[in-house]
Amino acid sequence: MELSKHKPHRNQRYLNWLRQQKCVVASVKAQCAHHIRLGTNGGAGLKPSDYFCIPLLNEYHTTGSQALHIIGEETFLTSFKLEPVDLFFNFLRNYLKEEYEVCLLKNASPSLQGIATLIEKIESLRPTKEPIKTRTKKKRSVADTDFYQETKELKRQKDKELREKLKEKSPLKESEAYQKAKEQKRVRDKLLREKLKESDSRPTQAKRKTSTVKVVKNKELYEKAKEAKRLRDKELRQKLKKERAPKRSLTNNDFYQKAKEARKEREKELRKKQKERIKEMRRSSKDID
Repeated sequence: MELSKHKPHRNQRYLNWLRQQKCVVASVKAQCAHHIRLGTNGGAGLKPSDYFCIPLLNEYHTTGSQALHIIGEETFLTSFKLEPVDLFFNFLRNYLKEEYEVCLLKNASPSLQGIATLIEKIESLRPTKEPIKTRTKKKRSVADTDFYQETKELKRQKDKELREKLKEKSPLKESEAYQKAKEQKRVRDKLLREKLKESDSRPTQAKRKTSTVKVVKNKELYEKAKEAKRLRDKELRQKLKKERAPKRSLTNNDFYQKAKEARKEREKELRKKQKERIKEMRRSSKDID
């Protein structure tokens, strides 16, 4: 059994009790408690267990000419003929008797095993503190806030209104040439559908006999109609191009520019409000923490 096997216990109650005992050198009420490092688990600079302490006056601890921290721990113990194991054993046994009314190892002589037994008994009598589990509050996403959803819905409605206004004011759909071309295309598509429908309305028996010929004829008819439609559409586009006045770009429209500028201002104001809202949320979260 070695003292270095013990972990560095911390027991403030025991240290306070030890300071009320007599100094091991002067036999008067002590003023401090010194951790003995020599032969313990304290090493050269670390603090060992609180149970490996002795009560001292400040004069013998730091201030006097014979102070422990001046002449060194080994010289101090040798000069005053102090045996650390005996001191630890007696103080631990008296502490158990006075504080817990427990008489342990009453007639036993000081030993390392006895010190270990006393320390285990003291530790078993101490109340155990359970760690308090703290729940970290989950930060709320900005996208989950009511303010964000309201502004998002408002922006969607504004964009929809803007698209409808631009659609109504489009100069292309108000053009007579556009309406004529649209009507002609509708008529041609109707005629093509009727021709294809007539070609498919033959008797079932005849279809069975000439299935291969029918597929070829239908395909040829469709290709011819498709080519004719392509040529007519090309002629119509050229005709409209000649009749139509110089095309004005939609983006150069005054209404479009005004709507674009208004939308830019709304988005700018929306971003500003969102930034202010985020700052308020962060400030409130800091206050809560």
